[in-house]
Amino acid sequence: MTPLDPTPLGDLLKVASAPDYHRWEEQIRRTGGCADPIHLTGWTLHKDKTNGQTHNSTEGEPGGRLRLPCGNRRASRCPSCARTYAGDTCHLIRASLAGDDRRDIPATVRDHPRVFATLTAPSFGPVHPAMETRTADRL
Repeated sequence: MTPLDPTPLGDLLKVASAPDYHRWEEQIRRTGGCADPIHLTGWTLHKDKTNGQTHNSTEGEPGGRLRLPCGNRRASRCPSCARTYAGDTCHLIRASLAGDDRRDIPATVRDHPRVFATLTAPSFGPVHPAMETRTADRL
């Protein structure tokens, strides 16, 4: 049996006993289990016409930073964000084909012609390894 490294346990106890633990837990939940969250630091100043100015800062956040999901759509990099992206894409495509009252897309879109076109500009060159081989064979 190999002994466990006590460092992660000490870090876990430090975070769990911190007074801002609940805010930290809220940030972790909001990232949805992101494998590589983005850590923001700094402040913002927002001018609202009705309420005046609003100032937000990460100084009061756990560790002085705000955590946001990375948003990567590749499952090999972040399974959680990729799953979210796939679900969002599915809903958007379905809404655009069948209509969706929540997004102000009328059901009459079902009667419109549907085209899913993917265009690649010639300036990009070969976009797939198999195309590179075929292009090289022609030269």
